[in-house]
Amino acid sequence: MTGSVELDQDGTNLLIRFPYREDLVATVKDLPGRRWDPKGKLWRVPAAHVELVYAALSRHLFDFAPEIPSLLAGTLGSKRSDAKPKTPGAQGSLPLPPPDPDDTAPALTISGLNARVRDGLRQQFPEAFWVVGEVVDFDKSSGRQHRFFQLVEKARGEPRALAAVEVALFGNTAERLLPRLASGDAPLTLRDGIEIRALVKIDLYVATGRYQVVVQDIDPSFTLGKLALTREQILGELRQKGLADRNRSLGFPVPALRIGVLTSPESDGWNDFLRHLQESGVGFDATLLPIKVQGAELKPSLLAGLAWFAQNAQAFDVLCIVRGGGSRTDLAWFDDRELAFAVARHPLKILVGIGHQRDQSVLDAIAHSEKTPTAVADLLVRGVEEARAFVRERAARLLECVSSQLEHERDDLARRARAVQRAAEHQLVREHAALARAGRDLRSLLLLRLAGERTDLRAAAARVQHAVQRRFEQSAARLEHQTTRQRLLDPRRVLARGYALARAADGRVLPSVAKLAVGQVLRLQFRDGHAESRVEDVHPTPHE
Repeated sequence: MTGSVELDQDGTNLLIRFPYREDLVATVKDLPGRRWDPKGKLWRVPAAHVELVYAALSRHLFDFAPEIPSLLAGTLGSKRSDAKPKTPGAQGSLPLPPPDPDDTAPALTISGLNARVRDGLRQQFPEAFWVVGEVVDFDKSSGRQHRFFQLVEKARGEPRALAAVEVALFGNTAERLLPRLASGDAPLTLRDGIEIRALVKIDLYVATGRYQVVVQDIDPSFTLGKLALTREQILGELRQKGLADRNRSLGFPVPALRIGVLTSPESDGWNDFLRHLQESGVGFDATLLPIKVQGAELKPSLLAGLAWFAQNAQAFDVLCIVRGGGSRTDLAWFDDRELAFAVARHPLKILVGIGHQRDQSVLDAIAHSEKTPTAVADLLVRGVEEARAFVRERAARLLECVSSQLEHERDDLARRARAVQRAAEHQLVREHAALARAGRDLRSLLLLRLAGERTDLRAAAARVQHAVQRRFEQSAARLEHQTTRQRLLDPRRVLARGYALARAADGRVLPSVAKLAVGQVLRLQFRDGHAESRVEDVHPTPHE
């Protein structure tokens, strides 16, 4: 169920609820008197426009409350009673019972009305015819016997639908048609978003009055041609901007061991890819960022994954986008302009393994492409093995070259050593002879120098001896003079001439009367003894 339509309690407004979808919002906004109720998160439309609401939303498989058909019948009845009857027999018109002013006149039942409308449509379009449109809501009926969806017409570059028609693909036709499309030379799988050319017949479902077309056949060449045209348009724009070969021309890291992977972790492609890497015995470091590999969520998840690896490009050597095989329409999810430009401008070398050799997407054309995820893994393993063989071959050549160079250098070093030894021996002989000559010259010079020094030493010794002699004589004269003077100044010789030496009681010599006191005892020393006396009076001599 896409959404629901109910009548509010006072019967004045229709309440429309549905999960957000851009095309449905645009459809509701075209209804007169529509108003958004943010509190109830629903749309309100005046009940007087029930016919327009039913016509706009019934083809989107909305669920209408039981009171809506009654309200719709009353509206149609009132309009029909006011309208003038059309002339019977006109082309495309349906014969209606003549109006009767009597209230008890017979009226058409709803099923009778719908049956007449159906018959009129079938008369107007008696044969099957081809229609072209984009598939919408096909994936919602996946797994059901009967598939109900829409074909819509869009203006180029505009997401909003200009027109839409309900489509029925009944079980017996689906059992015949879908396997034939999937097993053709260019496999085709019906899905949302692709444009198809379908052979249909007009029909109307009497129980609900829903107008629809019933699919009889589908032209796969039209859809594949459209997909190829889209692919060529994207590649043409990339070539015009100089981006078609940008990523493919990036150098392949040798060896590539840090592997980024964008795929579904539940896919067989991822399991095959990882198993092949593990069985190689190479120490790969694989980092998986999960994405959707088909359907409407493929583009946003893949763009987010590409952006994350671009921001962390320094941590990886290459980026792999892998998935298992599929039909051409399954791979068409990768034929997107934004995805193509994101891959073309990506800083990492991108390896693509998203299909088979006969199925090529835009990404296969602008990045390094391999048939399958296993082929991508094999390329990585082969790259490491080739790098290992290259290193081993270079190592062997380097070892051989180094061994040869070492042998050459060893011989050259031996020759140089012998030459150095001979030169050293000759130099030693020359230096020994020069040393002998220098020794003889030094001895002669030393003898001459010693003779001169000996003469100088003798003259110096004579001068020293003469000076010492004179110093001894001078010192003896001074000593004799000092001895004579000392003898003359000896106190005993002074005392012998009649002088006396005055001392204090403690033996100190008293050279002056300045410190004498009356009554002080003095000791007087004479030449032949001493005597004691007492100071009676002191008469200092006045200074001049």
